[in-house]
Amino acid sequence: MWTLIKRDEPQKDQQSYIGGKPCLPTGTTIPICGLCGLTQTFMFQVAFPSKANWAGKSLSSFACMRCADRRYLIPEMLGDHRRGCDIPASFLISYQRNFAFLVFPTSDAKIVENYSEQVAFVALELRNGSASGAFGKIGGSPNWVLEDDSPRTYGSTTPMVFLLELSPGIEFGKVKGALAQTEIDIFGDPSPSPLEYYQLFLGNATFLFGTSSGVPLVYAITQV
Repeated sequence: MWTLIKRDEPQKDQQSYIGGKPCLPTGTTIPICGLCGLTQTFMFQVAFPSKANWAGKSLSSFACMRCADRRYLIPEMLGDHRRGCDIPASFLISYQRNFAFLVFPTSDAKIVENYSEQVAFVALELRNGSASGAFGKIGGSPNWVLEDDSPRTYGSTTPMVFLLELSPGIEFGKVKGALAQTEIDIFGDPSPSPLEYYQLFLGNATFLFGTSSGVPLVYAITQV
């Protein structure tokens, strides 16, 4: 298990971090929101270390901060989701409407220089073992807030493995001049958030599982 800790100074060739500009393979398109059609905001990315599931790969996370739909404030889950469930083929592509996970070989990543930063850059350090106040962790066992929701397979045949956990209540600091996140107000309408930071999936604890072979796909589960 590796804990993701925020650090003051980036390391040389920083590969895991929050905000700033994403590192993606040349020619990769920044995801577009399937609800409003606007460009999604880069939130964070993590390079999986050797001996971890998905070693040699990086995961880059994007989400739309410009629209809000009460049906999709958190990732959609299967109607019959339960521990040990099978995720139907194609679900892990279709459920990414207003968010996206891009997965690619870490060695192929290049800084997207023309991306307009929205989230303030913070370097992440991977440390062996557990630590308090962490951004999250890679590997080990999920620290479920509620019951164990681990899926079993994708498309009936591909085992799902635990990848990454994000701690609850994470605040993604905005850069100066960044637009406010759109949220659902007390009247049930989309409205600019008064907060000086962004939240991903309402700030819930988030657990990411991935396919163990074939095309790397991500299943996100949130708990509060």
